[in-house]
Amino acid sequence: MPPLALVLSLLALHPLPSDGSIDGATTIDAAPSTQDEARKSGDDLRQVDRPDAALDRDAFGPVGRFLLDWGGLRPQLEDRGIAIELFYTADGSYVPFGSVDERGTAARGLLDLSFTYDTNPVLDIDGGTFHAALEWIHGQDGSTEIGVVQPTSSIDAEERFQLGRLWYQQAFEGTRVRLGKIDGNSHFAVVDAAADFVHSSMGLSPTVFLMPTYPDAAFGVMVEQDAGPLVLRGGVFDGALARGVRTGESGPSTTFDGTDDWFWIGEADLGWDGGRLVLGGWTSTADVARFDGGTESGSRGLYAIAEHRLVDLGTAVEVHDPITHVVAAGIDGFLQYGSADGDVSAVETHIGAGIQWVAPFGVATDRLGLGVSYADLTTAPGAGFTASSETAFELYYGFEAAAFARVKTDVQYVLDPGGNAAVDDAWVFTLRVTLAL
Repeated sequence: MPPLALVLSLLALHPLPSDGSIDGATTIDAAPSTQDEARKSGDDLRQVDRPDAALDRDAFGPVGRFLLDWGGLRPQLEDRGIAIELFYTADGSYVPFGSVDERGTAARGLLDLSFTYDTNPVLDIDGGTFHAALEWIHGQDGSTEIGVVQPTSSIDAEERFQLGRLWYQQAFEGTRVRLGKIDGNSHFAVVDAAADFVHSSMGLSPTVFLMPTYPDAAFGVMVEQDAGPLVLRGGVFDGALARGVRTGESGPSTTFDGTDDWFWIGEADLGWDGGRLVLGGWTSTADVARFDGGTESGSRGLYAIAEHRLVDLGTAVEVHDPITHVVAAGIDGFLQYGSADGDVSAVETHIGAGIQWVAPFGVATDRLGLGVSYADLTTAPGAGFTASSETAFELYYGFEAAAFARVKTDVQYVLDPGGNAAVDDAWVFTLRVTLAL
């Protein structure tokens, strides 16, 4: 049976009607108006993949106020700095041609229940934030069944129920310090313009393969320093993922576990009006398994990201009474590069590129994207690849089906899936639904 969201989405396949009026309506920016705003947000769940009006109390009358407002409890909690959010993302995929799973299907879901506490309203501590999140990952790992090196879905993972994130952040003037169980990709190697893509490599280079991120966040500390156009970030994490430990399931008592497995990462993020350039590097001190059966003491890699607004299309306004969405419409482009040690990494060099059309055809909450991800595969003995590379092309269209639901249709074409020259190129069709309560 498909995940719950695929069923519920059938109830919300058409946008809400608009009366064309913005008087007295709630105004919501559906996306950051500049790349500079996006690069400093640091959200664990990127806003671009959430329903924009998830918590509007009046959009559905008494029923909506009961479901979204919890009978008045939610605003009372928010007045005390407490925010509780539930997000459910489901992907249903079909492979009509190619791969080792031709005519195969895969359905998987991610339930994310988060608790965020702002220390200012009650404790009078400016800049303090406590965050915890439970994750339930269930269904099939579609990418494994298709047999690709680069996951075709960013939520593909083994089934598990875990405390996915647990951290405290203190913000000072121009500085942020976060300590706890952190998803590294919420801050490092982030491609903002690619956040709405379904394919995993569009938003994170597969060469940064040892970074603690979904589904295996890890305990550590990160520091961010904002120096105007330049933002510097650095972090150190429990690096046990390199020796096969599922750190997403680990708690504080097993952190670092008496070993010398550390993951270090740093990047410089230079921003300008409408764009940014990121240069970063990482290193792991763990003993990493080599393809030839041996081990390598430590591993390292580099990455680079460039993003810019290519076309500015002004302001798009869309009314879903009583909500008005206002966004800076336009076309954003991105490039990414990554390199890693081919003795331990399946992908030795990665190059990605794409464009995202924000508010296509003047619809403020819609997104249209086209991208390509090229993975140059290792030739190390024992790796077993018979093709030199795997390349994925992706085209998607996402829209807000209701105030609590986003729907995304996605098609991918994968050349030499799994680095296997004997396997036909694969077509992968995916429907993604994200619900928010």
